[in-house]
Amino acid sequence: MGFITRLTATVACSTLLMGGLSALPAHAEDGTTATTAALTLDVRYAGTTHQVTVSGVQTVAGALAQLNLAFDADDVVSPAPDSALTDGMTVVVDVVSTSTTVKTGVTIKYKTVKVKTKKLHKGTKKTVRKGKNGKATRTYLTTTVNGVSTTEVVAETITKKVVNKKVLVGTGKLNLARLSKWNKIAKCESGGRWHINTHNGYYGGLQFNLATWRSVKGQQFAKYPHKASKAEQITVANRLYAKRGFKPWSCRHVL
Repeated sequence: MGFITRLTATVACSTLLMGGLSALPAHAEDGTTATTAALTLDVRYAGTTHQVTVSGVQTVAGALAQLNLAFDADDVVSPAPDSALTDGMTVVVDVVSTSTTVKTGVTIKYKTVKVKTKKLHKGTKKTVRKGKNGKATRTYLTTTVNGVSTTEVVAETITKKVVNKKVLVGTGKLNLARLSKWNKIAKCESGGRWHINTHNGYYGGLQFNLATWRSVKGQQFAKYPHKASKAEQITVANRLYAKRGFKPWSCRHVL
């Protein structure tokens, strides 16, 4: 329904509902003078309800026409326009309008996907893929009912694919067996400095070289031993201990 038409109808509704109906002549729907008794109706138009009186009409559509209350195919009329009138009937007209809007370059925010893994110990997280926002062209439909609007997306075309962030969440348990002994070896090997890198080919508190670190899957914690936490270095050391004991460490004599 157009704005001017609705404005005219609303003004007319206010005039009629405030008492203007008493001045209307009674005419039948075929244009002849009506002898039909007056009917009292409760009419709710665009959310406002008033009690009115009509005469000489037999249907809901006829009553609305007599009251100068316009409606079109978008509006919702209850009972249906061709329904027969009865005294005391409630007639509802919800005034509805719609419009569409197309927007380009709409940002689609990436999501963070968390994946549990035993390869990382419990309490640690590792980002293995950075997130990137996407772009889209969207068509929005705005529906207004009795002056209250709601908007929804009815069509979408992706113009730039979104990349979700992927984070590994550790569920594995660390092996901190022989902790006091590893502390003694670390004090001898590196002065107890668990993140040391002297660029001599040996790394961390227990001075792993890369080949040995990788042989017991230390890279699941960090590429280089000194980049892993103390607890992770000890866990890897215990893996090596299960194969060779303390023999790989020249500082085993401090035990």
